[in-house]
Amino acid sequence: MELFLPRNQKALDISLSFCRQDAVHLDENERASLFSIITPSENFEKAMNQLLGRKLIKQDGRFYSVHRVVQEATNYHDADELQRSFGQAARLVYEQFPKQGIATMYKEWGVCQDYIPHGVHLSKKFSEYVRSGALNSTDAFVTLLGNCAW
Repeated sequence: MELFLPRNQKALDISLSFCRQDAVHLDENERASLFSIITPSENFEKAMNQLLGRKLIKQDGRFYSVHRVVQEATNYHDADELQRSFGQAARLVYEQFPKQGIATMYKEWGVCQDYIPHGVHLSKKFSEYVRSGALNSTDAFVTLLGNCAW
C-alpha cells in the first residue's frame, strides 16, 4: 500500500490520480501529511475494493498482491503505454526507497529490504525490454538503481 501513498504527491500522475490525497492534507509543496500517508484516500480505497471484489488482487493487511496471470492479462498494449507504466512504477519505488547520502544507509535497512525486490524486478524488466527499443531509462529509475546498489 505504501507504494501508492508517497509523501510527494507530485509523483502520482494522471493515471494514479485516484491515489492522491485531498488538498487539505497537503502542504504548499504538495507533500502529504504523515496522517495521509498512512491513511489512503477514499478514491484509493474504492478502487482497491473494486479490484478485491472482482478477485483481481488479494489483500493481506497493508499488502496487495496481483497474480502473475492477471499481471500478464493486463500487460501494456503499445510501447508508449509500456514507457508510461515503467516510468510511473520506477517513480513510485524511487519515492519510497531511502536516498543515499554521505553516510551508510544501514539504519534504513528495514525499508531497503522491503523495496530492493521492487528495484530488482524493475531492473530485470528494463533489461528485457530495452534491447527491442521499447523502453527508455528515466532519471528516477537510474537513481533508484544507485540507491538499491548503495
